[in-house]
Order: sequence, then C-alpha cells, then structure tokens
Amino acid sequence: MAVAAGGAAVGVAVAVVLLIVLPKDTSPPQKRAKGRASAVTLKPPGPIPGYLLIADRGNNRMLLVDSKKRIFWRYPKPGVRPSMPFRFDDDTFFGPRTDRIISNQEDQHTIQIISFPAGRVLWRYGRINIPSSRPGYLHTPDDAYLLRSGIVTVADAYNCRVLFISPAHRIVRQYGTTAVCRHDPPRYLGPINGATPLPDGGTLVSEIRGSWVDDIGPNGRLRWSVQAPVSYPSDPQLLAPNRILIADYARPGHALIMTRTGRVLWRYGPSSGPGKLDHPSLALRVAPGLIAVNDDYRHRVVLISMRTKRIVWQYGHTDVAGRRPGYLNTPDGLDLLHTAAAQGRPAVRSLLSAKRASVHIAVAPRSVRPTIHVRSAGYRLPVPVQREVAVAAGGHVLIAGGLDATGRSTSGVFRLDPSSGRLARFGSMRQAFHDAAGALLGHRLFVFGGGAAQSSATVQQFDLRTRRSAIVSRLPRALSDLSSATVGDAVYLVGGYDGRIPRREIYRTTDGRHFVLAGRLPVGLRYAAVTAVGASLVVAGGISSSGASSSVYEFDPAAGRSHLLGRLPGPVGHASAVTLGGTVYVIGGADANGTTTGSVTAIDVAKRTFRPVAAVARVSDAAAVLLGVRALIIGGAANGRAVATVRELR
Repeated sequence: MAVAAGGAAVGVAVAVVLLIVLPKDTSPPQKRAKGRASAVTLKPPGPIPGYLLIADRGNNRMLLVDSKKRIFWRYPKPGVRPSMPFRFDDDTFFGPRTDRIISNQEDQHTIQIISFPAGRVLWRYGRINIPSSRPGYLHTPDDAYLLRSGIVTVADAYNCRVLFISPAHRIVRQYGTTAVCRHDPPRYLGPINGATPLPDGGTLVSEIRGSWVDDIGPNGRLRWSVQAPVSYPSDPQLLAPNRILIADYARPGHALIMTRTGRVLWRYGPSSGPGKLDHPSLALRVAPGLIAVNDDYRHRVVLISMRTKRIVWQYGHTDVAGRRPGYLNTPDGLDLLHTAAAQGRPAVRSLLSAKRASVHIAVAPRSVRPTIHVRSAGYRLPVPVQREVAVAAGGHVLIAGGLDATGRSTSGVFRLDPSSGRLARFGSMRQAFHDAAGALLGHRLFVFGGGAAQSSATVQQFDLRTRRSAIVSRLPRALSDLSSATVGDAVYLVGGYDGRIPRREIYRTTDGRHFVLAGRLPVGLRYAAVTAVGASLVVAGGISSSGASSSVYEFDPAAGRSHLLGRLPGPVGHASAVTLGGTVYVIGGADANGTTTGSVTAIDVAKRTFRPVAAVARVSDAAAVLLGVRALIIGGAANGRAVATVRELR
C-alpha cells in the first residue's frame, strides 16, 4: 500500500547569508506554520520566531520555551503521573495541525502521540522496555513523525527499517528488511539514526554505519544515496532540492549543510571552547540564517548564526545538567511552534497568554556540580558473583557467567528486572566462563573470550529470542581479562591477557564474528575500566606488566589513536566505569596492594579534569550497566570474596 505525506504548506523563498541561496523551503509539513500571514499579537521578542519544543531526555519531560527562556508548557505536568510511562524521550515533533505532539521514547522502545496543550495520550505503539521486531514492537525507535494522513513514520533503528504505521497499529509500508542490517537501500538498511518525511511523500534516511544519507521516493525507489562527510549522521533535514542540513553526532560535533553529492556548503563545529558541540543530535533551521541545535552532552539547546558562526542564544547551562527552570539534562529533540500556528488555535493562544511567570535563573553558579550518590538498589542477588558479564537489554539487565562464591566459573544467563529486583533464569551459555567481555548486538548477547582454566579465544552467542546459545567465532588470539564498550553499532574489545602478557590491541566488531584491529593502547592492560563517551573510549587504570596503573587514556576510533588524558588519584585495577550525563565515573577496584578501594572518580573528558566524589563503592570486579540516568553496579568482590550486592549510581 502506498503511503504519502500529503500536501505541504506553501513555503517562502529564503536567501541565507554566507553566499548560500536556499530555494523554496521544503521542510516537512509539521515543521512549518499554518494559517494566515496576518499580524500576530503573540509574537515573543527575541530570535525565536515562536516557541521551541524541547525533548529533555535526561529529565524524562518535554518543555515549551520562548526566547526569554520562559516555560509555557511541560509534559508530564509537575506532580501528575502520566497515564503511560514516559522515559528517555529522544525526539519530539508537532503534528501537521499542531494539536498533537509525537514523541519516541528510544530506550523505552515506544512511541506516543499526546494532545497539545491538554497533555492526554491519544495513541501509542511498542511494548514498554521490550525491544523486538515482532508486530507491535520496536527496537530503539528514532525520529517518529505524524503525517497529515494519520500515518506515523519511524526509524526503527536497530531493526534496521523505516516503518509506516496506521492509526489501527498496522504496518502499511516498510523500507529495509527486518533485522538485516546492511547498506543496500531501500531493500536493506543499516542501523538508522533518522528518517525524515519529505513534502512529496519521500523519506530522507540516515544510516549510522558508513554515514549514508538516502533519499527514498514516494514510490519506494532510491533516488540518490551519498556518504555524508561526518562520522555519525543524525536526523537529516531537507532545506531545498539540493540542500541537506545534518548533525554530526560526535565530539566535537558539527552542524552542516551539504549537497546530495556530499559537497559541504556550510559547516559549524569549533574544536574547543564554549562554542564546541558535544554530540549534537538534531540541527533544525528555525529562521533565515538561524540554526537550532540539540547539544546533547553539553546539556543545552543553542541557536547558531549562519553568518557569524556563533551561538546567539541558548537554553540550558553549558556542561551542567539540571532539572530546575533554565536547566536541561541531555536534550535530544526539538521542534518549532511558529507564532502564526499558536495564534490560530484558541487553546494554545490562551495558554501562551496566561503563562508568563516561569523565568529561569540567568546564570549558573560556577560551583554547581551534579551530585552523585552510590546507594543500595534495595535488593540483592540470590547468590554472590564476580567477574561476570552484564548488559542492558531494554528495561532489563542480562547477567551471564562469572565466578561464584566457591571460585568456580559459571554458565548461567539471568534476567534482572531493575525496578523490582526480580532475577529469573533466562538460559545458559555453551561454556562456563569468567573475565570475559560482553556486548549486545541486536537481539544477541555476545561473550568474547574469558577465562576458565586458561585464556580463551571463543566467542559465544546467546539469542534473546530463542534463548539458545552457540559458539559462533574466535577472537584473533586467546584473551581473558579484557574489557569492552559500544560506540554506535560497533563493539570495541580493549586489552586483555593472552596467558603471558597484558595486551595493547583494541579490536572492533559490528557483528560479533569478524574482528579488525582498530588501534593500540600505549601499554598492555588487563582489567581496565572502559566506557564510551560519545564517539570515543575512555580506558582507566588496569593492570600492566609493571602492576596497577593510574593512567587514563582516550581512544579515538575514527583516527585509531590513543592519548593520555590524565591520571587517577592512585593506581587501580579491576574497577568499573560508566558514563552519566557526559561524565565518566570510575568505580571501586583494587589498589596497588590488591586491597579493594571504595573510591569513585569523576572525569570530565572535555575539560580533562579529575575529581574524587564523596560516593563510596567498596567493590572490585563488578559489572556496571547504564540504565538511562542511573547505573547499576552488580555483584563483584570485596577483598577477593564474591558479593551479592547491587548498588545504584545516580
């Protein structure tokens, strides 16, 4: 069944400074104003020609603000529990008549349509915290749009498909083949980070792997495809027939305008200073010569002048996450409510006329720092375990292998519900193991190497759908004591022990079966704490041939190079690491004498600052799993003895 976007509102010819002349505006219909071009009494002063709708992902809310940074509307309403859980809102767009807002909750694996301004849930799709490709399910939805026909389009990112969903919840059209992730559009698509509807019924798709941007026509045929000059393409927007605005989700990040052949016409992306972007997820033209950008990891939304290439306005305090008025936490989506559209609806006009009091604090105190606590999660594991593998899978945590209280390797796979603490057996790996690296790729848990009697090169796979395990590949060499982190759709395996010496190599895999050398550490390390910060890896501490290390390295996968970032307060190995709000936290571990330490160190990678925090986590060899705005520290050891504790860092 053919699905079209419907007619578009008439645009205006816009001349953009910087010697770039942009023809008639061809933005999606939900991005432009409707109604008469009459005098508008609601026009707020300032650079925004209306009001900005912001998806404040880290705070699980949406805000509508004006140029004076006043909050006019928010969802959920303060003190009111929404009828459906609303977590990890990744994008938010007005519908074509601005009486509805569509939001996709990426890590909740759902889409919701909410009435505006009443704030009622009108429609939903997906199962909360359950990623799947089955009918009615999604896996990390991105860029959901509501078309005039009532059809919802969404990039079902890790099912590698674009879906067109009817109001009756039927998939009426699809680009890409479900769970077949490779570049051959429109039959096959890689993992997707954007699918923007076009006025003629086409779709502009961005694929993470290979940085592809694809224009698929309303008949489902590919019109053109180009590799964008970015490392991680995000949410392409068509400005004109041969002008595409796109964000580069990286650090430093960029916003750029390119042609369909990939030629760059305009680019913003300082490499340092207050103007530097850190993983911008969406760039949107809100007025002639004015680009709005979500600067996710710097916790702000900014307006950039195309002429001066300077930030002329921002909401949120740079590098300070918060929830108070004027603050954001990892904003990941935005849209513009034009003044004319607001003028045309009495309910909205009344809302905007009445609410004038929510003014934010203008200057962030320099001393403000996020307060981090480590506390009990309120439950324990049934039995102690250390040196296990744990990964987030939707709203659950999968825990596999590890050493039990007697020091024996185990093979069990368990599923933990972090909200209730319920732990259920989910299956078994083919071989018992400990000291392995683990990662989730699609619906499969991969376990790389590990130890039992000796270091192993075995790669094991556990299928979450069938609950069956298999040995599927081998590492380039036998490795135990290695670490892993995921950047985009790639898993990086860091260091390890080959039975003789700690290793320097960093391997990359996108399918869990094939491995390429991505780079090397300056020294060989085992038991290092590794986490991803945007498009980079941070490798903290570990055990070298000469003992415990205090060095912290940053590895750039794009360049294949590592450099020294700084040093921890003291040598430590067997620690864990997570990234919360752009800050790296190195948790626990064992010092140079092998004694378990309770230290937690916060690392600001952009500023290269290291500071101990008051939180205490006296544990080593624990699995750390990120769940939205918190992390779980699962099991581990205290002075060599396995423990059953589950701690929460937030």
